[in-house]
Amino acid sequence: MTDTAAAPTTPATPAAPGTLADPSDRGSLEIKHKAVERLAVLAARGTDSVTDRQPGLHLLGGRDLPKADVTITGTRVRAKVSVGVTWPSPLAKVAANVRAAVARDLSELGIYTVDRVDVTVECVPAEPTSEEGRVQ
Repeated sequence: MTDTAAAPTTPATPAAPGTLADPSDRGSLEIKHKAVERLAVLAARGTDSVTDRQPGLHLLGGRDLPKADVTITGTRVRAKVSVGVTWPSPLAKVAANVRAAVARDLSELGIYTVDRVDVTVECVPAEPTSEEGRVQ
């Protein structure tokens, strides 16, 4: 009877200085869920006519706008974004611009495929008049 032993495995040898290691040995990139949400918020905030003013609601414990909730499944992402829009602005156009900006910025990460971006306009704060807030 003869014994057969498995050939010993050797760890991957390090690459020589000045050369790149095999891509499978280089590691991976992981972006946290909250970071993806933050990127969506920043993309929405950078869109024309989007405001962070939410009159009165911050006093009642409301959250700042814009806000985002993302769902990540493998390499696919869906985002729900809520924004405030300045008055007077075309809501459909602003929502489309927010949708495009969020999809573009999340896709530029190179990791995710953006399946869907839903945009909700939560408030349209009126511009304060010169008479508001004055006491004589």
